[in-house]
Amino acid sequence: RLGMVPVPIQIPIGSEEKFQGVIDLIARRAWFFSGDRDDPPVEGEIPAEYVGDAERWRDTMLERIAEKDEQIMLSYLEGHEVSVDEIRKAIRRGTNANNFTPVLCGSALKNVGVRRVLDAVIDYLPSPVDVPPVTGHRSNGETVERSAADSEPLSALTFKIVTDPFVGRLAYVRVYSGSL
Repeated sequence: RLGMVPVPIQIPIGSEEKFQGVIDLIARRAWFFSGDRDDPPVEGEIPAEYVGDAERWRDTMLERIAEKDEQIMLSYLEGHEVSVDEIRKAIRRGTNANNFTPVLCGSALKNVGVRRVLDAVIDYLPSPVDVPPVTGHRSNGETVERSAADSEPLSALTFKIVTDPFVGRLAYVRVYSGSL
């Protein structure tokens, strides 16, 4: 989308078969993954060989946020240290306003960084109550509007059907309003 700024919030530690973790540019911490899907990630210091890259990318992140967020711009221009909480709130504001696209990294194959991506979805993307009501059309052509509330009538869209050898046919459904 035009006007949306990519905001890097992570950089990888290694690449391809040597991909072993991610650096969180907001918190200035590293997350290491063993490669075993069942092992939890280990939080630690940023490896010495990545400190320079991490600081450059963090500056890039802050510059891109400051371009679209006045609160961060003031702190950044005045040379104040921007707190982790301020950065996270600014990214959420920018994402909800369609100004930012948070950029993360990971590998589903090795289960590296996947949980961090899911955490970012919760932290930065709008929840159903943050977006305006959805407009739809009935079969008779009537336009209806639904807000994300359990008290509304059910409005849903089946967007994928798959066949699982153990369960049978599964339908993936996005519920816009009501409950199913």
